[in-house]
Amino acid sequence: MKRILIVMACLFIISVCTGPLLEKQQPVCQASAMLGGQPQSVQIYGVREVANQVEYKAGYPFSWRWVNKNNFTRSNCSK
Repeated sequence: MKRILIVMACLFIISVCTGPLLEKQQPVCQASAMLGGQPQSVQIYGVREVANQVEYKAGYPFSWRWVNKNNFTRSNCSK
């Protein structure tokens, strides 16, 4: 029982200490995509160029993955 309490206390301390390290990232721009025939506004959290193609790190509904720029109908991103 004592070991369980020690382990739980250690896990709690570790989780409290890592809180500031996992800061919420702010979107850098916004884009629009056609999903299911309906326009959907998507927040963009990063822009990069890979093999001469621009990719956006798109939030919901793209699950914060790198998505090709061609998947969006318009955006206000710099690239």
